[in-house]
Amino acid sequence: MNSIIAEAVQLLQQNQPLKAAEILSPYYYANLDNPRFLHFYALAKSQSGEHSVGVDLLNKAIELQPQVAEYHHNLAAIYRLIGEFQLSEDHYLTALRLKPDYAEAYFNYSATRKFTPDDPLIEMIEQQAARDDLSDEDRCFLGFAGGKIFNDLKDYDKAFFYYELGNQSRKVQFDLQKHRQGIDQVIEVFSTETIRELSQYGVQTELPVFIIGMPRTGTTLVEQILSSHPHVHGAGELSDISSIAGTLPRHTPGQTPYPECIPQLPTNVFSGFGKAYLQRLRTFSQRASRVINKMPGNYLYLGLIAILFPQAKVIHCRRDPLDTCLSCYFQRFRTGHDYSHDLKDLGLYYREYERLMEHWQQVLPHQPYELAYADLVQNQEAISRELVEFIGVDWDDQCLEFHANQRPVTTASNWQVRRPMNRSGLERWKNYDQHLGGLRRALAGDEN
Repeated sequence: MNSIIAEAVQLLQQNQPLKAAEILSPYYYANLDNPRFLHFYALAKSQSGEHSVGVDLLNKAIELQPQVAEYHHNLAAIYRLIGEFQLSEDHYLTALRLKPDYAEAYFNYSATRKFTPDDPLIEMIEQQAARDDLSDEDRCFLGFAGGKIFNDLKDYDKAFFYYELGNQSRKVQFDLQKHRQGIDQVIEVFSTETIRELSQYGVQTELPVFIIGMPRTGTTLVEQILSSHPHVHGAGELSDISSIAGTLPRHTPGQTPYPECIPQLPTNVFSGFGKAYLQRLRTFSQRASRVINKMPGNYLYLGLIAILFPQAKVIHCRRDPLDTCLSCYFQRFRTGHDYSHDLKDLGLYYREYERLMEHWQQVLPHQPYELAYADLVQNQEAISRELVEFIGVDWDDQCLEFHANQRPVTTASNWQVRRPMNRSGLERWKNYDQHLGGLRRALAGDEN
């Protein structure tokens, strides 16, 4: 049994929960009294979208072995995902009681609520963060947890100290020149003529909707508003488009890298991948007339999207550049955002994002809807109506009650989008202005 569980764990680490669940499923009834099996089967089920099954399995594991902190931590994570914040908080606290040095639990618990100065957890985190025997990973968890908590307390200098600690513990390097060369190649390949010529081979459908932009610009909020519509399904952050881009070179004679491979591809490749993507969307909803992919980084692939789905609607979320970059710096991304751990890198990355978006505005046959986060926050109904009209469905009042939408939300904003609209995210940078000199210079183009 241990080898089966080890194989499932490896699949979970590779983000293949369906395969993990498939491997474990035949052994379920023989392992009803095996808490370790139930724990990993719960994770596989939850990560495959069966969150209620995951909750039941983890509760069974806890009944059998209540003193394992990891079981409580992971049950808390599922409760947080589905919006059961009180249950989530209870189990995070149980995990910390059982394991007071559980750095990841401090980090995840910090995101479930607002903190007050009398909270005993604050002293516990400071004591843990001051230890000199911490791993880089644990120091990172505690840094981001401390940053969130002291931001809640409006102790902004201390919050920045902790966020800086968390970011510096990541020990990653961002290759700006490589990223810049990639943007150059995309701009060179995806001209007006190339997109117009190749889009005739794509799939004519209005089913896909894409929400793109920098992270932390309101993409989850926009998805939550639109997916509150009975005919719209929010599928979350799907990596399918970048996966398609990574697979396209195999269809050229010399395995030409993306994006240079685009003009060399047989035209049936575009319709083939387009149809496969639509089938993937239908696994999320058979009935919805629109299915949303809110992967922000798909801004890199708007040319490819325009070829595959000429009628697809794209919503581009924008937020104040300082607020955007600072919010990215305050976010512990799991992978794929090496630029976010240094404010100078963030500013220079933001300039490359703007450069590419300016290119798309010049060459795309259909322009994205440009959504300003501040406009949405200050004019909720008017902008929500514009969004609904833009994607081509009739208005529904449920879109104004987005915070009542009970669908699982897997991104860092899952706490915020379950609350009514508020303006707390506007001009947040002002609280940290004295720390932003390097970011300002980078946004202005200073690379020194």
